[in-house]
Amino acid sequence: MIILTGFGVFGRFKSNLSGEVVKELSFNFPLKKEIIPVSWQRSIDSYQNLLSELKSKPDLVVLLGIHTNKKYHLERFGWNFKKGKDIDRKFKLGLIKVCPQAWIKTTIDLDKVLLVVKDKSNISISNYAGSYLCNYLYYWALYLSNKEYPVIFIHIPAKANKIECRIKIEIILKAILKTHFKEIL
Repeated sequence: MIILTGFGVFGRFKSNLSGEVVKELSFNFPLKKEIIPVSWQRSIDSYQNLLSELKSKPDLVVLLGIHTNKKYHLERFGWNFKKGKDIDRKFKLGLIKVCPQAWIKTTIDLDKVLLVVKDKSNISISNYAGSYLCNYLYYWALYLSNKEYPVIFIHIPAKANKIECRIKIEIILKAILKTHFKEIL
């Protein structure tokens, strides 16, 4: 089972491409999809509820969010820092979790994944997922996984074409499965 999440609307964005792609994505593997609210508390509640609904641990968690960059970013780290105002008008600034880990790294070998992707012209690896809800959810998802299953966050360009974006996410997902899950393909 692959968990696939995107975010709902927020701020100046009338729609959120990450959520739209999640709704439309079909894949040749069981998917559990969820649109996560852009809320500090409700995002984690929604994610934890999603995990609790599963009968076993997921095979893979793929979190999508938008950013203003023109490239797709495969995020290497979730950082223990949050900043900003959510849709509930709650402002946060500081550590996500009081623990010794300043960051948590994905267990997915992103360099290996990128080698498999044929057209990598607008895909890159990023070491900084920001300080807003994307990073917040990513840090929590990595923390909750306890490295027992892989988690990745992919930032997608906010102004990308929805169809092209869906295709690009499918390509990245296939590369992850090819490099890390040969036994289930």
